[in-house]
Amino acid sequence: MTSDVEFRNVSKFFGTHAAVDNISFSVPAGSFFSLLGPSGCGKSTTLRMTSGFEFPDRGDILIAGENMAGIAAYRRPTNMVFQRWALFPHMTVFDNIAFGLSVERQPRDIIRRRVGEALELVGLTQFASRKPRQLSGGQMQRVALARALVKRPKVLLLDEPLGALDLKLRMQMQLELKRIQREVGTTFIYVTHDQGEALTMSDQIAVMNNGRIDQLGSPQEIYDHPATRFVAGFIGNANLLPVQLAAEGAGRSAGMATVSMGGFTFPTQIAQEPTGDKGWIVIRYERIRVGDAARAMPIRTQARVRDAIFAGSTVHYVMAIEPAGTEITVETGHDGLSSPLMQGSLVDIGWEPGVTRLFGDV
Repeated sequence: MTSDVEFRNVSKFFGTHAAVDNISFSVPAGSFFSLLGPSGCGKSTTLRMTSGFEFPDRGDILIAGENMAGIAAYRRPTNMVFQRWALFPHMTVFDNIAFGLSVERQPRDIIRRRVGEALELVGLTQFASRKPRQLSGGQMQRVALARALVKRPKVLLLDEPLGALDLKLRMQMQLELKRIQREVGTTFIYVTHDQGEALTMSDQIAVMNNGRIDQLGSPQEIYDHPATRFVAGFIGNANLLPVQLAAEGAGRSAGMATVSMGGFTFPTQIAQEPTGDKGWIVIRYERIRVGDAARAMPIRTQARVRDAIFAGSTVHYVMAIEPAGTEITVETGHDGLSSPLMQGSLVDIGWEPGVTRLFGDV
């Protein structure tokens, strides 16, 4: 598979701080690729180096097979969509989208045709004569997207473009962005700290932490098989629980290990081999079964309900595993018919061996 963007051992320093620390990855042509991580992890710096707004101190960046060393932003086959739309308030929607083509002195008939195609793509044909102040936030973001796409970049760079929208509109725009990316076939590189956005839209995700890439893979691979404790805790809702490992060699087979948590012993998958006799297991809230469903699980114990948190379609229960009192959070579906578990009640909980993952103590 050909790559539209490739990073080779790239580093970027601000003073003595390594904002990006020796990262390498490639973005397949025509894919939706996300850089995901918390604030300060290096994802925006990575995007800015792709665009040419920053240059790496070490390593090489290739776009469409060409090394971008010393090539200015305006000469790169990229365009960018920012969180704030930066539309010209005195121009119509049509003129905002056409601006880049006008600067290039494209013929008027080509401008009309390509702007018309862009308006149709983002569903704003009937808004061509409006000014930005007459549009909603979601509509303005679509104008910004159309303005970037109308120049037909090889790679479209998106720097948290949905961050200023409310939750419901943001979810709608996630689906729209993915639809548009599939229709135009342009490579999208998307920066976000919102895991839901990345999981919903991406073909591949690079999870960044302290300037490095902790894991690169498909959304399902990263969710189901996190490579590090950081990824396991950052993606989705997960319990991170300290455990004691069985004696060296005991209970080890085919990537599994036996661990103990306050006297409760069970097998778990090994994600990262611990160096000592202590480690951490990760188990997602929704993978834990409660009550009758728990009794059919190969791993089961009892826990006392400490608190119930209603979240609409789900209920989160904070429980204490008996007898040691280790705290664990469980997510169950809310069907609108059954009553929530009573605070203080003792219930069965359980899970499959394959849903927990063991990580080292550091």
